[in-house]
Amino acid sequence: MSTEPSAPQSLRGRSFAETSSAVLDLIRSSGEITRVELSRRAALTEATISKVVKDLLAKGVIVESGRTESTGGKPATLLRLDTSTLWSVGVVLDLTHIVVVLCAIDGSRVSSIDIRPAPDDDPDEILRRVAAAILELLDGRTIAPSSAIGIGVAVAGRRGYQDPEAVITDWTERTPVDIRLAELTGIEVLLENDANCAALNEFWSGGIAAGHDFAVVYAADGIGAGIVIDGDVYRGRSAHAGEIGHVYVDRGRTPCWCGRQGCLEVTGTPQAVARRVSRMPDLMAELGLAGDASPRSIYSAVAASAAAGRPTALAVIQEAAEYLATAVVGMANTLDLDLVFLAGPGFADAGQIFLGAVRAALDTSYVHTLHPVEVQLRSVDPNAAAVGAASLVLHRRLTPHHTA
Repeated sequence: MSTEPSAPQSLRGRSFAETSSAVLDLIRSSGEITRVELSRRAALTEATISKVVKDLLAKGVIVESGRTESTGGKPATLLRLDTSTLWSVGVVLDLTHIVVVLCAIDGSRVSSIDIRPAPDDDPDEILRRVAAAILELLDGRTIAPSSAIGIGVAVAGRRGYQDPEAVITDWTERTPVDIRLAELTGIEVLLENDANCAALNEFWSGGIAAGHDFAVVYAADGIGAGIVIDGDVYRGRSAHAGEIGHVYVDRGRTPCWCGRQGCLEVTGTPQAVARRVSRMPDLMAELGLAGDASPRSIYSAVAASAAAGRPTALAVIQEAAEYLATAVVGMANTLDLDLVFLAGPGFADAGQIFLGAVRAALDTSYVHTLHPVEVQLRSVDPNAAAVGAASLVLHRRLTPHHTA
């Protein structure tokens, strides 16, 4: 599916900075592009493009990367993002596993450090360890902190935090993570939920043009959606857009901590699956799990068993996949989407089962009568949200016209 808008629209902004930001965004989504092609696709004069490119080259944001093949005339010079001068850092905060990644400005991961906090660790001590890891990553590449354009921190937000059985702790909601981490590192910090980070990672690193709207369904312990419209995440009035965990999907009306019944949160998420399996002693025995096994280990075991085709486990995961598919269809119909990604560690073992269920549901949906809807299974790396947090920084700092 093409990610380029069907017709060129002028990228001229209200200021030179906005125009420069929009042109850089076009270079990002193109991978490599010539000045002539930039002028055509941006609907700007070659003189304007020449001025913008000269400025971006001087700032070390882009680089001349080679020449096109000759077709009889002088070969054209190719431009791409410069991955050797500016950097971003991404962090995912979790109760049992924290990862810090260093990324180049094309969103590619350069290096990373894992931190394993204890459940009773003091939040400030955890942030001190995170700050030390960030500075260690920069020092290991001989990068001055001034060359890091920001730190992005991915957190699970409010998903599950009122649930007494939730895996995700709520200390990140009670601690000014962004302010404290900025104090410890001297680098500006941006805070965002994990699903939005995953969406911005697909946008920034996936070559998706600003005019192509899409959604990323991100599964870790819970499930949420990051929705990108006109090149930026749609957050809603209180920054909780994409909380598909509280879409009604269950006719059995399972009670949810939000006060309603039948939500995806308590039926189709990895946490919900783990709770259900923990109450199935025969399946727990089949999986070789003790009664006090953690929700994550239960979910991982049942998902792997389902992927291997074992009937009882497969039935559990298939049911969860159908709940998820119901929520995704509602989102696609409402937003008129033609592109949906599934991403995150919750899809690591049984991703193909979820993918099949979502595709089948969308093939019989209302929106499918208007146009095809492409669904792709993307990164299931447990550290994907950290890379996405780094992409958040790149998106905000290098292409600010999206949020101007």
